[in-house]
Amino acid sequence: MAPDPVLHLPSVYFPESWRVWPGAAKNYRKFVSSFKPLAARALLMSGADDTLILHKLPDERYLEILRACGAGGATRLVPSHRSGSCLAEDIMQSQRIMEYIRAWRGHVEPYMVTRMEEQLAQSAGLAPFSAAPGVVELLNDKVFFQRLLEDLDLPRVETVTGNSDAVAARLRRWDRGGAIVRGAKGVGGSRTYVADSREKLGALADAIERKGKGGLYLLAPLLDIKASPNLQFYIDDAGITLFGETVQIMDKGFGHTGNLFDAVDEEDIRMTLRGQGTALAREAAGLDYRGVVGIDFIVTAEGRVHAVEMNARHNTSTHAIWFLNRLVTGDPMLMAESGLGGFVRFKSAKSLSAMEWIALLGDDAFNTSSKVGVLPYDTGTEELSALIMGRDTEDRERMVNKAREVSGDC
Repeated sequence: MAPDPVLHLPSVYFPESWRVWPGAAKNYRKFVSSFKPLAARALLMSGADDTLILHKLPDERYLEILRACGAGGATRLVPSHRSGSCLAEDIMQSQRIMEYIRAWRGHVEPYMVTRMEEQLAQSAGLAPFSAAPGVVELLNDKVFFQRLLEDLDLPRVETVTGNSDAVAARLRRWDRGGAIVRGAKGVGGSRTYVADSREKLGALADAIERKGKGGLYLLAPLLDIKASPNLQFYIDDAGITLFGETVQIMDKGFGHTGNLFDAVDEEDIRMTLRGQGTALAREAAGLDYRGVVGIDFIVTAEGRVHAVEMNARHNTSTHAIWFLNRLVTGDPMLMAESGLGGFVRFKSAKSLSAMEWIALLGDDAFNTSSKVGVLPYDTGTEELSALIMGRDTEDRERMVNKAREVSGDC
């Protein structure tokens, strides 16, 4: 990626959100537009000279913290229109920002390329962003990912794919212990269901059957998992760069609650992860995909490594990884030391700004002098999402627990 200033376009839009989050169908447009505040996450990704287009301007005190770490950008633009279903739609209705984009000659970094970003590029007279929306949809689809694994002859958890009726029927005669069912278009643990007993298998079959038009599902045995690593790559015309190695933190339902920025300890497993991840990133590059791609794995108790899905977009922890890499190494693409950083996301009944969270965190809030502490995102949603930077792994663990306590997600 070129060292020149970057224009960040952190619009979050999923074309079929009702398939990703089934409850969204009742008020689809309102649900989709609720993602707009997530654009604030890009404040951590942005370099000191970058430009960001945001849903709203951040608190100046928060910007001072980011500036002290070489982040936050130099220019921040906010659309004059707010009636669109996503930030990209608001931008297209805002003449001043569209003129700014038309005059931009540097790199544009979208959160994910969808038809909205494609339409924005066309309206601004720019070359398409990163990749075709159809390619991005394929790479984010878990059924297509199974095909990639087969094509590359990579180890694969035996998986059954089908519609709700087919998967429900399989669950009723399942005799392989526990089972995990995932929707083909799930995001961040959405449409992921686990059953670890005969009674739960039956209840899950009934639930899947009721969902009807939920698209395709993947059914697999519930394995004894030792770790859930994630690798993040950046693909551009110059090649493929591994910029993040993490271990995911999952709740009991396999929902994503954070990442520890750690490499797997065992060298043979670490090299296997990198080998499989690079092969999959190379396949994405061969489909003309450009941008961030995250690959999730599981490592079983026996030490087997299986890639389980690909995310052709900024992953939930990408923003924190870029920030921490830049803070420690001076380059978002050059990985910081393993074992000190992390990212957490805890549900909360509170919708607070970053500065309000910082006040609650007290002495554990991020300190720009020591470069240690908890740095919240400024999304203002009912969740505390934050970068964690500790002095050592024990210090990091204490801060993770502090963030959990402050959020109320105990």
